[in-house]
Amino acid sequence: MEHVRRRQIIAATKACIHRDGIVRASANRIAREAGIAPALITHYFDDKDALLVETFRSIYREFTTDIRRRLGLARTAQERMLSLLEVQISPSTLTPEAVTTWFSIYATMREYPVLERIEHAYDRRFLSNLTHALRGMGLEAGEARDVAEELSVFIDGLWQNLANPVTFSAERARGLLYRYLDRRLPGFAFAPPPDETAARTADDRGLSGEAKQFLKDNLPISPVRISSATIVELRAQLAQLYRPEAKAAAREFGLKLAQVRVGGVEALQIAPKSGAAVPASARVFYLFGGGYVTGDPESDLPISGRLAMRLGAAVLSPRYRLAPEHPFPAALEDVLAAYRGFVAETPAPFFLVGESAGGGLALALLQAARREGLRLPSAVALLSPWVDLTHGLPSANDGFDPTFTRRNLMESARLYSGAGADLADPRLSPLFGDLTGMPPVVITTGSRDILREQALALAEALTAAGTSVELHDWPGLWHVFEFYRALPEAGQSLDRVVAFLRHHSPSALEQAS
Repeated sequence: MEHVRRRQIIAATKACIHRDGIVRASANRIAREAGIAPALITHYFDDKDALLVETFRSIYREFTTDIRRRLGLARTAQERMLSLLEVQISPSTLTPEAVTTWFSIYATMREYPVLERIEHAYDRRFLSNLTHALRGMGLEAGEARDVAEELSVFIDGLWQNLANPVTFSAERARGLLYRYLDRRLPGFAFAPPPDETAARTADDRGLSGEAKQFLKDNLPISPVRISSATIVELRAQLAQLYRPEAKAAAREFGLKLAQVRVGGVEALQIAPKSGAAVPASARVFYLFGGGYVTGDPESDLPISGRLAMRLGAAVLSPRYRLAPEHPFPAALEDVLAAYRGFVAETPAPFFLVGESAGGGLALALLQAARREGLRLPSAVALLSPWVDLTHGLPSANDGFDPTFTRRNLMESARLYSGAGADLADPRLSPLFGDLTGMPPVVITTGSRDILREQALALAEALTAAGTSVELHDWPGLWHVFEFYRALPEAGQSLDRVVAFLRHHSPSALEQAS
């Protein structure tokens, strides 16, 4: 009830400021507008100043929610750029009350340092995301920054005019924006990005019956909230949920499992039981996911076991340490130690595969291995990789991915990074590291993936660094959907991954094919 009442009071505050101005929008007027007793305002907010701060924040929350949803539909850098701009002039968010409230509070911002911090943080994030999208369209870094700053100023001018909806409408603002884009960036053909409802409906229409049922059963998402207090209980719940599925996967794929130590690190070795002998060179170094706080090699058998079966290869999956008991850099230290031992006993070529947090670890591992002069894999597969723990790229799919929430991602990042670590450190967020000289990479994601923006950004960054990249963006699917063995799409995606790996090392797997 509290969150409903707070929303009601904030809506009444916007209406009062729009009608009466910020000075005359007293607590009594706001209470009358909301139809509540004035005492309830001080019950839910300490005073009028606190209410104004929350009202200002609510405007940016609405923008951020809209941005995330729109970005989830974007298929190209240009569509992402347009989505960022469209939300600034969207009639659904740019109501007269929102515009008047924003300008009224903005005019008094010097009295509220916290409001200045909110405004500056939003501006920096908007410019960063806009610049990144423009870079993805092929603009040089300097020009991308210039265009982003110009567009930001242009949007501010549109907002000033939108404060008077009688003489200036959101539709007119939109027309002026596209006219400006056509003149400023004449080499591009601009058209509005896709409608959200129509695009998501179109994405879901092609899903298998199993995938549609999964979405029906798991949305809206209501996950256990990850925290240091709940992590032990959560691991036990996940083990109870996933271990039967892992055993079923081992039976279906005909796997032989062995506990081994490589480079001083415990690991699970996975190989086909029957068929042709596994070539010594047909090996995969596999890193499981789980947000650095959950997971183990056995739970990932629906993916790693299918790869072993389809490739006819031996798969080694290190059992790296988990946070919060073992924070950064424990996981990276473990996989690097195991990788050293793996490379020492494995003739070239071999493959590297990682999913989610394991995908981020795989990329950080590649960067560390290259620095040490270790042999690199012939090809790499990253499934819904988590490569940016700063979460500077907004996730449009929070609430649309049936398996994970942005809040749990951010809490996992906090638990893994520990005290004092810089989340932008490439060892934590390898998207910001040196991506040159990488082997060919295949990346999988889906239009509902909570980390889809990171997958797309990584594909663009690797391509810009000269790496051969293949991106599989599956309509309607979610974070590491390959994990769900019953989905036809899971097998189809891994078949394409296997084809990519084989293509980049055909001779090594000649016996297995």
